[in-house]
Amino acid sequence: MADPTDKIEGPAAREFGSMPIDPIYAWGIVLEPVETLISETAGYILELSREAYQRGEIPDLEELEERFLAFFDRLVEEGALTRLPDADPAMGRKILGPRRWLRSVQARISRTLSLWRAQGGPDA
Repeated sequence: MADPTDKIEGPAAREFGSMPIDPIYAWGIVLEPVETLISETAGYILELSREAYQRGEIPDLEELEERFLAFFDRLVEEGALTRLPDADPAMGRKILGPRRWLRSVQARISRTLSLWRAQGGPDA
């Protein structure tokens, strides 16, 4: 199995660990309620981690962006979240922007995979 952390370039994964998972910081997308957004997004990152564990690789930035934008759209369509008018994209870019936001997701997945490997798998 390839080491999924090889896919992460740039700053160490630990530098991304505390970054927000709200999409306003990447694309300026405003979704409410925020508590539901954070909970659902954290759960989705865990789901992506399970997939990465099974596949032996972390999705690239393009795949993650496509999947997250579809994920947020699906939550709005299902009524779990309400999409408000988008924020000025420059606001989110000042904090993270799409690339750094997605790289922080890769780092979270990588950390989860490392933990699972040390424990003997996601269900150990």
